[in-house]
Amino acid sequence: MDLPKITPVVQFVTAAFALLVGGYTAGDKFGLFQFNAILEWSPENFKISPANIGQPVTVTVARIKKRDDCSVEGFTPTVRDAAGVIHEGFPSMSKFTGPAGDNVDTFTYQLKISDKEPIAPGKATLLATIKYKCPEGERTVTYPRHANLNFDLTK
Repeated sequence: MDLPKITPVVQFVTAAFALLVGGYTAGDKFGLFQFNAILEWSPENFKISPANIGQPVTVTVARIKKRDDCSVEGFTPTVRDAAGVIHEGFPSMSKFTGPAGDNVDTFTYQLKISDKEPIAPGKATLLATIKYKCPEGERTVTYPRHANLNFDLTK
């Protein structure tokens, strides 16, 4: 077998493999593949009650849990106030559980907003990051962007 004739074939196979693996890795990192999604949000079923500054906010979250093989390792809620300042949130629960299924699952918790910085009254937005430990590694999920995650804070 002549070595120069096989070199382009090896180069092609190597490049195709690198493209396939790299494309999959990038797609998974940017969430293009949803076949292994941990959950699906149901933002139209989120409810956040208006609250007075300094008082807890009542938050109802809605999701469809897709997998049972991931555990919640961290839950970090924050609130962006009307001035755009991000405030740490302290939920009344630190982890939430429930079986995977096809139905929308809702749960409610109280959220105390940190007052280390002054909180601007007006339209606020609830943000949250949830860290999961899954068989394929750590995964991070955030609350969706939706009008139902906005609420009023008053003095």
